Amino acid sequence: MAAEKDLLAEIAALKKQLAESDVQKTAAQEMAASIAAASSFIGNSEEQPTGKTITLNVCLNPGVKDEKQQKFMDVEVPTFYYHIDLPAGAGTNLSTNGTAYYHGQTYEVDQATLVDLKSRVARCWDHEKAIHSENENAYRKPTARHLMSPAAAARGMR
Repeated sequence: MAAEKDLLAEIAALKKQLAESDVQKTAAQEMAASIAAASSFIGNSEEQPTGKTITLNVCLNPGVKDEKQQKFMDVEVPTFYYHIDLPAGAGTNLSTNGTAYYHGQTYEVDQATLVDLKSRVARCWDHEKAIHSENENAYRKPTARHLMSPAAAARGMR
């Protein structure tokens, strides 16, 4: 009888340890999944699909001026993770539809917002290159051609 009680107590203790390790294992798995998701954005400014969709209410005839005649339909659109990577001169965030998207952060956005953000980030980088006088012609062959009118060429002017 004493041996049976000892075995039952040991079984109860092992079940308790197993439950605790399951909780720790689940927390570790969640942490590993979040690290894996975040690590895909290190040094990468491309979007990553989330596998989720959201429902948007889309106007089917946006050219109609009378609001009563406009037709709307619910559409499922995919969402994406996008990491905002702005140059130094672009400020701290991009604001779209009243939402601020901060540099260095990753956001889950729908397709239309993704296209807008990618375009604006690219334009920020183009502007940054333009104002810091990066030589865009570094790899082009130099030419000796000059633009002048035919009359000036006939007079021999340069």
